[in-house]
Amino acid sequence: MQKILLIEDDTGIITPLRIYIEQSGYSIIVCQDGNLALDIFTTEKPTLIILDINLPGKNGIEICEAIRAISETPIIILSARESEDDKVMLLGLGADDYVSKPFSPRELMARIATIIKRIESRKKLKTNKTLTLGNISIDAKNFVVTVGGDEIKLTKTEFAILEYFAKNTDSVIKRESLMKDIIGYENYLYDRTIDTHVKNLRKKIGESIEIETIRGIGYRTHIV
Repeated sequence: MQKILLIEDDTGIITPLRIYIEQSGYSIIVCQDGNLALDIFTTEKPTLIILDINLPGKNGIEICEAIRAISETPIIILSARESEDDKVMLLGLGADDYVSKPFSPRELMARIATIIKRIESRKKLKTNKTLTLGNISIDAKNFVVTVGGDEIKLTKTEFAILEYFAKNTDSVIKRESLMKDIIGYENYLYDRTIDTHVKNLRKKIGESIEIETIRGIGYRTHIV
């Protein structure tokens, strides 16, 4: 059975989430102390992590950084913080998704299911093919990206977006297509997750390619 590690100290959130997670067919491990989170993660080896930001002991930002240094296990951030800077920072650290409090447990479970499905699908679709986009090389088998011969570090979601752009160069890519095919859900009207990932991707690849924003529609990439 797939395990979900919930790192959260609010019992008002833990109790309903435990019910939803178990009813959805997953097992759940709960950690209420940030200082214990990394040890529990290492011991339990969960399929996915739900991580609060404000915790006793180490905060969620520190925990996210520590886990990303040793693992690519998916991380969904829970936070009452609404600033774009916080979201950009956390997604840049490698979080897969960001859910603002208060939230719908049903929506969170849908996001969990689609992230897990996406990862399982990518495992089945491993390929030896290397894609090129200008001076960018994308090794789809080993998840390695180089720009001008220098390797750059991308999160799993950033890699998937760049790969998607490489396969659709000079074509208009609708925002909802990216939300569905990359993030894995269609509730995109009021969600800025995909935009934050693209913003982080732009910073990392520099001026190697142009990612043009088509206002109200999506994106289009051009080789510079």
